[in-house]
Amino acid sequence: MQFLVTGATGLIGDRLTKLLLKKGHVVSILTRGNKKSKYKKIRYFNWNPEKGIIDKNCLDGVDIIINLAGSPIAQLWTKKSKKSIVNSRVNSVRLLEKLILSDNKNNIKLFVCASAIGIYPSKENINYTEEFNEYSDTFLGDTVKKWENSCLKLEKSKIPVVKLRIGLVLSMKSGLLKPIVISTKFLIGSWIGNGKNFYSWIHVDDVVESIYFICRNNLSGIYNLVAPNPVPSKDFIKQVSKKINRPLILPSVPEFLVRILFGKMSELLLFDQKVSSNKIISKGFKFKFKYLSEALDNLIK
Repeated sequence: MQFLVTGATGLIGDRLTKLLLKKGHVVSILTRGNKKSKYKKIRYFNWNPEKGIIDKNCLDGVDIIINLAGSPIAQLWTKKSKKSIVNSRVNSVRLLEKLILSDNKNNIKLFVCASAIGIYPSKENINYTEEFNEYSDTFLGDTVKKWENSCLKLEKSKIPVVKLRIGLVLSMKSGLLKPIVISTKFLIGSWIGNGKNFYSWIHVDDVVESIYFICRNNLSGIYNLVAPNPVPSKDFIKQVSKKINRPLILPSVPEFLVRILFGKMSELLLFDQKVSSNKIISKGFKFKFKYLSEALDNLIK
């Protein structure tokens, strides 16, 4: 199969591209720069979603599109950055959609688009499945709704669409895990509030493998990409502390203080989402890292 990947320089995109090449597939990559490939199985094409620019030749021979493009969520939320977070996702999908639907000769069999569990409300005692239809009214929730809704025209066409509701991705290269490990090493680690809010995490390798699994098996629809065993934030911090052999000596951080310091961005730290991965498991996917301890053993050396 031949793949077209956006966001290929990001944490997930980079690892996914390497996996696809390892499996013998040809990978086309949309990039803002004029890159030339050193490898026969990688092709680069120029695009700029903000300006509506895309090389029409990028669809040549492509069977599956995997869209992972989007400005980082974990940045200071100003009016400008929030606009960029939304537009970088929506404009990317719409530009691809416009090209796909205008090219009757394309051979696209599947369109896979990243999304996030941030679409679910932050509530206790709910195990969120893909069928849950109440959405968060936060900035994150609104962003993900717009992101997913930008695929509507494609969904109405004959091309199957997959929406990947990705959880808290664990990696020591980026994301939440690294700062937690560093703060705990320097004895300033702790949880927020009562620590009962759930983290629906997933090892980065399982994210990549699950995306490839979906593509190989021609699945469509919405899939939660989270490990089978989410944990309360307090337990998360305690397991990191145990793994690196550092005590937790500070009291918990009060929620009101986090809200004062971070404003609306505090929703990134205070979310409480217990999300189910039963749907993808029922399709036959097997997680390599089912438990947080297994993921930490692999990631923290």
